[in-house]
Amino acid sequence: MEILRVFNNNVVLAKDSAGEKIVTGRGIGFKARPGQPIDQNKVVRVFVPADGRDPDHLAELLAGIPLSHIKLMTDAVAAAGLSEAASQSPTLLMALADHIGYAIQRASKGETVEYPLLAEVNQLYSEEYRQARAILAFVNDHLRRHEIVELPEAEAVALTLHLVNAGFSTGDLSFTYTMTGVLQQLIAVIENDYGIRLSSETVSVGRFITHLRYLFVRINQHEQLDDQYSAIGQAIRDSDPRAYQCAQRIAAVIELRLGASLTEDEISYLTLHVSRITQGVAVSPTTKASAPADGQPGAKPGSGAVAKLDTEFATAPSVVGSTGITPTLTRKDSHMISRTATIGSSVGLHARPASLFTAAAAEYDYDIVISLDGEEADAASILEVMTLGAKHGDVVTLSSDDDAAAGALDELAAMLERDLDAE
Repeated sequence: MEILRVFNNNVVLAKDSAGEKIVTGRGIGFKARPGQPIDQNKVVRVFVPADGRDPDHLAELLAGIPLSHIKLMTDAVAAAGLSEAASQSPTLLMALADHIGYAIQRASKGETVEYPLLAEVNQLYSEEYRQARAILAFVNDHLRRHEIVELPEAEAVALTLHLVNAGFSTGDLSFTYTMTGVLQQLIAVIENDYGIRLSSETVSVGRFITHLRYLFVRINQHEQLDDQYSAIGQAIRDSDPRAYQCAQRIAAVIELRLGASLTEDEISYLTLHVSRITQGVAVSPTTKASAPADGQPGAKPGSGAVAKLDTEFATAPSVVGSTGITPTLTRKDSHMISRTATIGSSVGLHARPASLFTAAAAEYDYDIVISLDGEEADAASILEVMTLGAKHGDVVTLSSDDDAAAGALDELAAMLERDLDAE
């Protein structure tokens, strides 16, 4: 690598055949000049900006943060089990190191900061909060060994918000603060409409939160889903009118808070999630009486939505051939054969990939189950498959209690490994 610019004794901007890089190491810039080769023995960390940001500007910002804090956060992020991409992200490490630096200063002066978002952070960003607590524990262990005042547990809230923000590459925490408030408000819309209380610990609510987070990013980047799979979207909206009305209210709140109206396809996906969340959840007597889930007197909440949608898909050959109608599957007490597959579609098992997969599964005369994270779905039901929320890279399991289904499972597993959205 050849030096392009020296920022201080510990940070330089360099270039090799792959492009510009930020290189750190104690003394790596001491008496160095542009055009000189990098002393590889002094290299501690190499950062390659992957979000389109100017390496020169990032290096300048990095030079303003003590190298010891950067190293501490690099080690802490790795110890907390974050991805390699996170440990190599200069923006994330700078944000964390900068925050920790000021937090250490405050702690040494006996100053404390109240973070009012603990409940929201714990509910909405449980995985990032777990990672943040692990980072904080690593940092406090380091401070303890160096006889420095430890940081309070509340700092995990701020670290969580930085981790969430890094996932969207906004570079501006105000986006994450806004998103947090809107998420809480949208969950309240469902709770008020159905007279229920929701917990983020359930799989369906967790997936709804994840969907909303990426919806906000699509809005921010002006890349909403729009009329790509209108037949599927219309069937989803028609399947559960009550969930569709709730989704419309959610869309109205989003437009009010974020200044962007949602496309019908986006509202369809919100409808799908609302329907899934409220299936089998006890609602208040008022809401039960006013709007049974499938429009029939005395219907159980959520009992008709899946069956109705699956019946509609069964009569629409352009989408799928036939589908199952059982909303909740239970494996039989018999020998099960299974196959695993890693989802190859870039968009996961949504829309076109889901319709192609369920159409293929419906061609086989076997009861086949697809499962992810302990949740099962009828492989021939497009609504159940879509609401699994399987993303690119997720590992799913295909199962059947019929030994003769082995060949079918092999073919379906191979199908899931392909990028169906590109076919």
